[in-house]
Amino acid sequence: MRFNEEDEEKYLKLINNTRRGSNKDFEELFRRYWPLVRRLWQRYNISDLELADWEQEARVVMLEVIRLYNNQGPRMFSCFFKECLTNRIRDIQRQTQAHKRIPAGCLYALSDDFAETLTDFLHHSPDDIIYCRQSLDRLLCHCSKFEREVLVYLHTGYSIAEIAGTLDCSKRSVQSALHRCHGKLLKVLMK
Repeated sequence: MRFNEEDEEKYLKLINNTRRGSNKDFEELFRRYWPLVRRLWQRYNISDLELADWEQEARVVMLEVIRLYNNQGPRMFSCFFKECLTNRIRDIQRQTQAHKRIPAGCLYALSDDFAETLTDFLHHSPDDIIYCRQSLDRLLCHCSKFEREVLVYLHTGYSIAEIAGTLDCSKRSVQSALHRCHGKLLKVLMK
């Protein structure tokens, strides 16, 4: 947020009045920071977190920030509030992901008999290997020189950022090339 001298005084007044217990000033202060609250909710997009629930969490965070704030100006308040709000939404995100973990007590070792029933995906039939090679050759015939270079680097383990750095281009160019290659691969496989 940008503050001129008049805005700074208004914000400091709202903060101090809220600290003294003014609900009206708290609502006004929260309303001014609502775009930040909503933007963080949209950015982190936690599946079970409704906007109304996030609003309540943000209100609690703001009250705590107001309690801890030491009158260093509204810019510092804004930074502190944003940091605390970001930390809170990350905490909520970690909590929701923690429920997905399997408790150690529910895990068990696979027996040797069970391991033999699993399909070994590393050993393919010769027909599958030939089909894949032919499809790859057809794909490479349809790709530009740049697209082939991107595919080679990607296949050798480079990340998109590393490929962009190596080929001296933007990450968007690399992503676009991969998108075009994906479309061409689908056409090759449909034939």
